[in-house]
Amino acid sequence: MISEDTMKIYQENIIQVEENFYPDISGAVLHLSDLNKNEESEYIYNGDEKIPFNERNPEYQRIFKEEFLG
Repeated sequence: MISEDTMKIYQENIIQVEENFYPDISGAVLHLSDLNKNEESEYIYNGDEKIPFNERNPEYQRIFKEEFLG
């Protein structure tokens, strides 16, 4: 038969394991709607504008050349 002291120690250990096993991660949640809220993009192209290739964003030019020329 298990004594009350042994049972109490066992229950305390179970509680401690449960508290450590399920940590509170509510502060680690990052909502995607909060990302880039204060930052405006330097260059947004919606497809309606007629922009000559040499006036487009240099990063766009680089990616385009890598994809289609090389």
